[in-house]
Amino acid sequence: MSIDGTTGLDHLVIATRDLDAARDAYVRLGFTVTPRGHHTELKSANHTVMFADGTYLELLGIEEQRPANAHYSAFLRERQGIAAIALKTADAHAAREPLAAAGFPTEPPVDFGRPVETPEGNRDARFTITQIDPATTPGGRVFLCRHHTPDLVWRKDSLNHPNGATGLEALVIAADDPAAVAATYARLLGGSVSQHGAALLVEPSGGEQVRLLVATPDRLHWAWTSDPAFAAPLPFFAGFVVRVADLEKTQQTLQKSKFPTVVGGGVLRVGSASACGAMVAFARDFDLNALIP
Repeated sequence: MSIDGTTGLDHLVIATRDLDAARDAYVRLGFTVTPRGHHTELKSANHTVMFADGTYLELLGIEEQRPANAHYSAFLRERQGIAAIALKTADAHAAREPLAAAGFPTEPPVDFGRPVETPEGNRDARFTITQIDPATTPGGRVFLCRHHTPDLVWRKDSLNHPNGATGLEALVIAADDPAAVAATYARLLGGSVSQHGAALLVEPSGGEQVRLLVATPDRLHWAWTSDPAFAAPLPFFAGFVVRVADLEKTQQTLQKSKFPTVVGGGVLRVGSASACGAMVAFARDFDLNALIP
């Protein structure tokens, strides 16, 4: 079982140096991207890509350097890409003790928000996050995220995507020691690990949730050949797999985007240069052997 207080992956944070360019890129990839939001307390801004399965992508930019966004500022000095992942929680305060007991100490929770325009007028989407000690989460930052106003985040007008995306299927982690990385996340998520050649799949407990694919760069080269993201120090959050309803519709959308796309084995692959530092794969049915032969 997962550690008390955590219930699977909530969203991926894709840090970018140019938020307008990131928005345009994800629109070209066929996603519906929400209007820009501003985190008043954190001095950051974002666009989101919301999915009906309760997950999402967050495109994050820094408006003003502050201690609260120091991690993202430091990350962006090195590269763009997936800088953090958020786990779902119903109580970002109560989860701290069981996390610490399991070997994942945390920082004090932080409350913040961002204004959202609605037909009824402006409202504030409110969140509480709890950062896990990054020394215990190989590959990048992990934090808990409690949504106090989910109705303002998952809005019906943002859930339908021209590329047919319905949700996040997997987070991809590049690692020099996949076994150690997979074991850590299996413990954090309460999941099991299965082996497929040199690649490992972490299956979280609790039903249908986002899985974690952990593999060495040489194995990931099968999916994303010579991608520039492989220059990042290992381990790192390399990319993600998006579940789609109609792969032909997705392929048509990607053809219109003019982004280089590799097709094979029922999987469409887009390199990190087209997606703000994140390698992306689209599939109707997730098959690890199709993604990485």
